[in-house]
Amino acid sequence: MKQAIAFIIALLCVSSVSAQTETHDTLSSRQLDEVVVKGEKPQVRAEEGIMVVDLPGIVRDKPVNNILEALGYLPGVTNNNGMIGLSGASNVTIILNGEPTNMPLQNLYQLLYTTPVDRLKNVEVMYSAPAKYHVSGAVINVVLKTPTPLDGLQGQVRAGYNQSHYGSYGGALAATYAIKDWTFDLNYGLTRSKSWSREETWSNHLYDGKRTIIEDDMRRIGQNWSNTIFASAAWKTLKLTYNGQIVSDSKSWNLSSGTLGDYTNAYNMRSPVGYHNIALRYAAPFGMTVGGDYTCYSENRSQSLFKDTDYLLGSENRQDIKRWHVYVDQEHQLGKWQLNYGAEYQRSKDHSSQHYGVVGMADNPDFDDTLKEDVASFYVGTQRSFDWGLSFNASAKGEYYHSEYRHNWNFIPQLGATYYKTP
Repeated sequence: MKQAIAFIIALLCVSSVSAQTETHDTLSSRQLDEVVVKGEKPQVRAEEGIMVVDLPGIVRDKPVNNILEALGYLPGVTNNNGMIGLSGASNVTIILNGEPTNMPLQNLYQLLYTTPVDRLKNVEVMYSAPAKYHVSGAVINVVLKTPTPLDGLQGQVRAGYNQSHYGSYGGALAATYAIKDWTFDLNYGLTRSKSWSREETWSNHLYDGKRTIIEDDMRRIGQNWSNTIFASAAWKTLKLTYNGQIVSDSKSWNLSSGTLGDYTNAYNMRSPVGYHNIALRYAAPFGMTVGGDYTCYSENRSQSLFKDTDYLLGSENRQDIKRWHVYVDQEHQLGKWQLNYGAEYQRSKDHSSQHYGVVGMADNPDFDDTLKEDVASFYVGTQRSFDWGLSFNASAKGEYYHSEYRHNWNFIPQLGATYYKTP
């Protein structure tokens, strides 16, 4: 009896071990299907009435080297003879990092052309810019990445040569550097340009009952040296920026020959054309931003008109502009609503003169005058985004303009809204 019980217990133990082995073998032979998680970042999203475009993602596989070329792929952007426009807007202003800038277009385009596309974070498109940007109308806000100490020194050197009727050439340097709480940005371009164009026209005029064919052959020649500079230094949220342009050896000629005779119209810059702007901006941790800038521009140009070799008319033009601009903005976050308000003041002084040299003219049409202008404004605005797809911003600005000749008040309302059904 004892032997029978021992045999049964041994048989149960062997059966248990066999079952465990079979279960283990079955589990080890199963394989799970591959799991792939896909995510897609929307190229355009709406935030508080503004369209935020992931332009770096759009141009990732495009033959693009700089930000100016990248803007050509921005939805709704048009290129009209090298000038950037926005479909549906009569004109558009380009700003950097949401900061007001008064750079001439040539300086701004040069800066965007020499800035690598790798520095681009995103682009904000506003068909009706809120008053806090201190710009009226449509705006393209180019947002750049902030350099960090981990990036070290980054830079790019470019050189180019263009051969048409005459050769033009130039070079540019762009560099950024960050250390601890400091960031530095430098962009410099030097260009030697020489242009030539020709236009022939024939016109059929009816005069005194007779048909007269008038022929004109117009040639235009121009040359100059152009230096553009952009430099900034920032410590935490305090930023100092300089941008300028110096154009030297600037000359141009319009040569016309035809039925009415041979004429030469010559323009000459008697001294380098200078544009200089220096700006200071500080963003406080409690939502206040204070800034100001100073701009000066000067030129001295002469013009001479000849028929064959006979002197007919000449003039000398001078312009000297100085402008001071200060502003203060404040933002408050009230739950999901944002309230913003601020004020700005601008004073400009334009001293212009023109002196003529005319053969046989008794009256003297010369003038020498100074125009002073003052503009002060105050605005208040709000913005909000809803989870169901609507986002908007609205503001109202009161502006006062004063000069020696007129003064008036302007009221400028603004509303921008976007709605999307799906991202």
